Amino acid sequence: MNFYKNSPSFKNQLGAATLLISIILLIAVTLITIFAARVGVMDQRISGNELRHKVAFASAEAGLEQAAAYLSANPVLHDGNVASGWATCTGSTAIFPCNLTDAEMVFASVVVGTSITPSINNILPLSDSFLVKTATNIIALGQGTSDDGTGAALAQVAFAKTSLLTPGEVPPLMIPSGSLSGNFNIVPNPNGGGPGVPISVWAKDTIDTSGANWKTCDHGEFKDGGDVCMDTKGDGVSGDSWSGCSCSTERSNSGNVNADIVMYPAADFPASPFVYLFGDDTSGDTLATLKPEIKALAEETGLVLDDCTTLNSAFNGLVGSALVWVTGDCLIGSNVSIGSRDKPIILVVEGELRVNAGAEAWGILMGLDQFVLNGGPVIHGSAISEIPSDLTNGNYSQVYDESVFDNLRDDTINTQIAKVSYSWRNFTP
Repeated sequence: MNFYKNSPSFKNQLGAATLLISIILLIAVTLITIFAARVGVMDQRISGNELRHKVAFASAEAGLEQAAAYLSANPVLHDGNVASGWATCTGSTAIFPCNLTDAEMVFASVVVGTSITPSINNILPLSDSFLVKTATNIIALGQGTSDDGTGAALAQVAFAKTSLLTPGEVPPLMIPSGSLSGNFNIVPNPNGGGPGVPISVWAKDTIDTSGANWKTCDHGEFKDGGDVCMDTKGDGVSGDSWSGCSCSTERSNSGNVNADIVMYPAADFPASPFVYLFGDDTSGDTLATLKPEIKALAEETGLVLDDCTTLNSAFNGLVGSALVWVTGDCLIGSNVSIGSRDKPIILVVEGELRVNAGAEAWGILMGLDQFVLNGGPVIHGSAISEIPSDLTNGNYSQVYDESVFDNLRDDTINTQIAKVSYSWRNFTP
């Protein structure tokens, strides 16, 4: 037994086992090192790719914002007129960005078989900006690249054209209820109820029409002596006085109410004249939801005033909007002219709105509280009250002026762009 324990051969076998184990451990360490190195390299590549993607995506978003800003600053582009810079996608539907679904036009120069060169003035070195018009909206696109050119990204969002209001559908005088009193004149919208259907007043059937000596008459019958006032007198800038104008031949009066005085049952009259003017009650707009929206729009693009002390001078300096929101009472004094035929106003007053004798206003006056036309003011456009009111108590004149409403439809003051909900994409279509 001692012979085997002291055998040199056995001791040599123990050394070989140690060597084998060491080699196995060395191989394992080597493999682990190689694997760790490969993981590290992969992490670096992933980080690099992620960085390049983020740079490209940020550039794409910047290009998208540039395209949207360009569209907002040029509302005429909504018309899709080739003269304004649009080019047809016909024959180029395989070329980006004409390969967008339903693309009809692109704001660029179309080069068949090669590329589309953006017409938007790019100031971003890693971004391209495009506008694409479809049958329903305009799509703003931003295409971005990374610094080394290996990363690319695309962002797009659709915009729809919206109007602050649709003036052609607004009657000259709209009140929920109250009393038509005083010796006033109204020249109706000749197409307010459809082609050839004049509308002077729109109210609930509870309105009292029997007071005093009011009357309505057509354009050619509203005269000062023998002159037709709307054909011979200028706007508030010219200084022409409209105080002598009145209806020579009547369409309706306090003793003979005809079809131009439209009286609806309460259930059929708009729940809110304010919503009728600025929104759509059939799509869920309410006074509570729409008031903050229109006020915010006035803060963004128009004017918000505490009262009407500085209304005239403030509105004269307003560019790019007709909307003025007054948070308190508004007193338009005697012999004051607000707006003009070429630059009409859209005035919304949260408090009492009072227009005194001799004053003139060109545009749309919307009163959310008491609305009083005192004495003999002249409103060229539309007067609308949110609440029942006895608007008139004097020789007031309400004159429909087609030029006023045409100018209120001007894209530069009446058109806004709105993002289409859920239209944002970050992939090539």
